[in-house]
Amino acid sequence: MSQQYDKATQQLEIFRTTHDVEALSSAISLASALPDFVTPSPLTSQPQVKDKLALLLAIFGALDAEIAPDFDPDEVPELTVEPPPESGLPAGVAPSSIKDPKVRKAYEESLAANSLKNQRYRYQYALRQEDLRAEAEIEKIIAPPGMPETANSIILKDRLAHAKLQPHRLAKLQALLIR
Repeated sequence: MSQQYDKATQQLEIFRTTHDVEALSSAISLASALPDFVTPSPLTSQPQVKDKLALLLAIFGALDAEIAPDFDPDEVPELTVEPPPESGLPAGVAPSSIKDPKVRKAYEESLAANSLKNQRYRYQYALRQEDLRAEAEIEKIIAPPGMPETANSIILKDRLAHAKLQPHRLAKLQALLIR
């Protein structure tokens, strides 16, 4: 289990440094294969717990650092950009087709802005999809179907209380314990 945990944390570190969503996806897949049991929080002198919950909490920390709160998945960017009307040319035309340098420059800036918007959209959308996968995994641990209040939930409450997560994420996970 420790090798799998270590491999997942390596993938998570790759994601943190390169923003490679494939590495994040791999970390979530490796986490999902770990057993669902939860280990109590260690004493301060003991090494960090290496279980599925610790890994998922680290994944949420990485996700929350990257997910833009203002992202709207319904605000799909344009596939093509129309050149300025004064060019008289159709959408999708190469900037070099525009003779006027000012109009060409405005069109190139619009193309660049739209390209960045598309890139951001794809990245944020992929992050949201991976976030949903990770949430489904943590739900298996925090709120398994038909599971009564147990000692496990006390351990979970303690682990969540010590988790270094964004307040909105922490509230969402704590709400799962109440269900």
